[in-house]
Amino acid sequence: MTVLMPVLMILVVGGIFALVITMMVRAQRNRARGVQERAAAIRLAQERGYGYQQATYGLIDGLCGMAPLPVSGRNLRAEHYITGEFRGRGFRCFEYVTGTLDVHDGPGRNQPVFWTVFAIAAPGPGPELVVRRPQALDGMTQRGRVVQLGVPEFDEAFRVITDDESFARDALAGDVAPFLTAQPQAVRDFPVRLHNSELITWRRGRLSPQDFDERLGYLCDVLDRIPPRVWSAV
Repeated sequence: MTVLMPVLMILVVGGIFALVITMMVRAQRNRARGVQERAAAIRLAQERGYGYQQATYGLIDGLCGMAPLPVSGRNLRAEHYITGEFRGRGFRCFEYVTGTLDVHDGPGRNQPVFWTVFAIAAPGPGPELVVRRPQALDGMTQRGRVVQLGVPEFDEAFRVITDDESFARDALAGDVAPFLTAQPQAVRDFPVRLHNSELITWRRGRLSPQDFDERLGYLCDVLDRIPPRVWSAV
């Protein structure tokens, strides 16, 4: 027994070190892959003739109010800010970083978190409206109130938070709710937010080449299904 204990301790400690090293290597590979995908996305944007700025300040202040952006902010920095037209609609997308950059290694360091945000022009302005997967304490800490459309499959999979229940019902209850319910990835990966005159989605991670067609195409698909009459009624 006395002989086995040191051997077991060595195996346990060795296993912990191996796990830590594996996680570090995997994280480094993910970071390298993210940087490569971002570079490929920028090249694709330039090939398509989209506008590109490596960094801007203040242009995204008007999108504040919901994570990943702060509730309010001034002169916020957006990285890799891209503008253009997609399926006949103007759009912009950018990276936003939460956390602290350029920190030294050590206990308690704050790692940066990269988010990519996509915004496409809506046919007109609308009240604040968010459609996303359910979260703890829904409706208690958010702007607006939680609304159920009376469509069981949709209400179970999504949370609708809005400043204007009537607008939300008119905009979503027709073709949008069935469309979203039929998209398995929508619950997990494609939250949408109508803010002023833009429909927005976001995800954690750096910009990637498929984002233009996948994310912007998704936003266009949602807008195409919102009845035109709701915009004239606002």
